[in-house]
Amino acid sequence: WTEIPPGSDATDILCFFSGEREIRDAADALTALKLPGTEVLPLYARLSAAEQHRVFRRSGQRRIILATNVAETSLTVPGIGFVVDTGTARISRYSQRTKVQRLPIEPISKASAAQRTGRCGRVAEGICIRLYSTEDFEARPDFTEPEVQRTSLASVILQMTALGLGDVAKFPFVDAPDPRQVADGVRLLEELGALSGRRLTDVGRTLARLPVDPRLGRMLIEAGKRGCTREVLVIVAALSIQDPRERPVDKEAQADQQHARFRAKDSDFATLHNLWRYLKDQQKALSHSAFRRLCRAEYLHYLRVREWQDLHQQLRQACKSQRIDPDVGTAAHGQEPDWDTVHQALLAGLLSHVGVRDELKRDYAGARGAHFAISPGSALFRSRPDFVVAAELVETSRLWA
Repeated sequence: WTEIPPGSDATDILCFFSGEREIRDAADALTALKLPGTEVLPLYARLSAAEQHRVFRRSGQRRIILATNVAETSLTVPGIGFVVDTGTARISRYSQRTKVQRLPIEPISKASAAQRTGRCGRVAEGICIRLYSTEDFEARPDFTEPEVQRTSLASVILQMTALGLGDVAKFPFVDAPDPRQVADGVRLLEELGALSGRRLTDVGRTLARLPVDPRLGRMLIEAGKRGCTREVLVIVAALSIQDPRERPVDKEAQADQQHARFRAKDSDFATLHNLWRYLKDQQKALSHSAFRRLCRAEYLHYLRVREWQDLHQQLRQACKSQRIDPDVGTAAHGQEPDWDTVHQALLAGLLSHVGVRDELKRDYAGARGAHFAISPGSALFRSRPDFVVAAELVETSRLWA
């Protein structure tokens, strides 16, 4: 281990990992070595904004930055002279069988490997160390599959049908998706009541004009019928963005304590609504700068809160244009909303995300033979109710709701 050579601009090390768990393990191992003149900096999406910005601040020490593929193309970290490429990444893929978005760890393509190599040597000669053989590299595909081939096509099919572009299966895509993906997207739209025999229904025409995922748009339509649009708008906007609640690695207990004030024991959707009301009350009472300080002190991401509010306002306007009253709600004069009615509206978009408790496997049996567990971050993780409705099913180490 050498000291930083005087006058050198590219001495930091960027290591690519597939996920947060691997980054934490590597950070613990490197910190235990007590390397002289060195700081270890994790970099992944769930870190707070302040922790992510640390990688852009140069110090007098050599930095070892442990990152996911977010550092591959999304941002450029200054001062990198060395790259260590593990050769893997979590690639988002949609499963037609279970109808969930999976995040399996896979070998990266040659193009991604070249991108990682390009992170070093920008201001001086650099070195990239690949932790896999030349034969392994040569056997990999040239490019990562385009997203149209590994994501749900329901929204694409809905918009193409609304624009009258003909049969999606015959459309001349540059990279045509699997026919099974097209069939799966059609089935989902039929489940939501948007399609009938390849033609848009009234529900489908309304969905095509709402700027959200078809599942979320279906919730808004149902909320308009049940008189709870005001509450559902808040929840739909929240489900469309990254969670504004932050949980820094070194302050998890403090963050959990702050966020516990909003937790509703029977519903994570109600938790989001409680947080929204709290933020609106504080924003009215505080100045702009004081509100920003409050968000920082209570482990809430200010920019995501603003994004939540902006999207909520946009969805209000979209609902008005489709003759859905955005102000009608089941809560009157500050009272608690009628959550049974709100949940029924949400269920309209989540019919295939229902699970029934399976005592033998100690998890939940869902549609199409899928089995999933409640995410540890949910308020329902310990209570284990008889049945649940999940906003999202994601497969990592296992299938989580």
